[in-house]
Amino acid sequence: MPHRLRTALATAAVAALTGGLVVVAGSGAPAAEPPGAMVDFNGDGARDVAVSAPGASVAGVRGAGQVVAHYGIQNDGTEAGISGSRAKRLSQHSAGVPGTAEDGDGWGGWTAAGDFDGDGFTDLAVAAPGEKVGGDVYGGTVQLLWGGPNGLAGGTTLPDPRPSEHDLFGRGLAAGDFNGDGATDLAVASSSSYIDVFEGGFGRTEGDHGGEYKFDAQLQDGKIWGPDDLAAGDVNGDGTDDLVVDGSRRESNAASYVSGSERGLTIPEKQLPGGDSTVIGDVDGDGYDDVVTGQADESGPATDPLPGGKVSITRGSAHGPLGTTVLSQASPGVPGTAEQGDSFGGELALGDVDGDGHLDLAVAAANETLGGVESAGTVAVLRGAADGSGFGTAGATLVHQNAPGVPGTNETRDRFGTALLLADLNGDGFGDLTAGTAGENAGNGAVYALRSDAGGVAADGAVAVYPSSVGMPTTGRPGYGAEFAG
Repeated sequence: MPHRLRTALATAAVAALTGGLVVVAGSGAPAAEPPGAMVDFNGDGARDVAVSAPGASVAGVRGAGQVVAHYGIQNDGTEAGISGSRAKRLSQHSAGVPGTAEDGDGWGGWTAAGDFDGDGFTDLAVAAPGEKVGGDVYGGTVQLLWGGPNGLAGGTTLPDPRPSEHDLFGRGLAAGDFNGDGATDLAVASSSSYIDVFEGGFGRTEGDHGGEYKFDAQLQDGKIWGPDDLAAGDVNGDGTDDLVVDGSRRESNAASYVSGSERGLTIPEKQLPGGDSTVIGDVDGDGYDDVVTGQADESGPATDPLPGGKVSITRGSAHGPLGTTVLSQASPGVPGTAEQGDSFGGELALGDVDGDGHLDLAVAAANETLGGVESAGTVAVLRGAADGSGFGTAGATLVHQNAPGVPGTNETRDRFGTALLLADLNGDGFGDLTAGTAGENAGNGAVYALRSDAGGVAADGAVAVYPSSVGMPTTGRPGYGAEFAG
């Protein structure tokens, strides 16, 4: 397997280390939301986002991990939608949250939002892949935090159905309706090639859900192997969500496509280009969700070297994934220069930045060096073409901390773009760019919320949120901004 850069690994001093085994935060890029869907933990009609700090200390315990629920607010569009003042910190020391904060748990390393109990409020699945479970030092755990009128509060543990068969339970999460029954299911990855799927109808007591099954994603597994990312969406347009499981097949990056049906997820049907981050959304407006995967590690197959990383776009169709195109920093219209080690594609996000009805794509190159500043990080925003054909070459924007209106300054190993979100957080109809910078201030981390307008990412009205903004201790490099769910 070629070296696989996980962006959060270098920035969130998280999780557990043993004999070369490292537990890190997962991909920060959620799939583009279906029409009418919105992450709203407190039901006030404003879009919310959960931000992870998996390396944060809790009551003096290093690396236990915290998650911050940022509650959005609607305004006149001149300001970003989140701030440190409308936020709630959660950990395994919070009232009603199961478990105990322990060294190296990495709670929040992976998250997924969805209405798991069907009450109309968005809930949050939170993984602690480094959690010690019984005698299993790196068994991992997944918990559901419940949304309600007061936001996220309390939680329930989702029991691992086969703890003796793997480690790192929760090292990948994806919410979706995989059997078409209208209830939100949860797919959970581990160090095994098997994916566990918990069917909707979740209750507030441990083990209360609609059923559980597993399927083999047919990827390498064990210890440092296993799936790297999960993404859900309706690629074949049949009304049920499908699942893409990123991972590796021997010496190549690979992803397995598994279609949903009334029987749920069964066996992989196609092998797709793999990578570090995958998002799913209808980028060409044909009614079928497309699969967008970023491969930050440019040392992929020898027949296809692309310095600095690449993005693969595989079109959806009635027959599933069909046909792939590739973008890199060497492609016409893509800002930046393709250089070894940039990590272009390490994080992705889909959303409508300029409100024209076409999905745009944000691509992070968190290890990009700018002006001699090593690993300062950049985010390229590629606009959806006016004819709906995909991503055009006009109007692309390169965003970094020295760009107009972006708070802060490019600094060594900030890694701007360790997590990305393109979503309307201030209610003005434009998808705002929110970027995690988990390496900011020597690993303390930060979140930069940049508003958007008809011209794209705006040069004013941005908000910077730091650990101190939400009362988070900075002992032990929390890596705030390593993962988003929103």
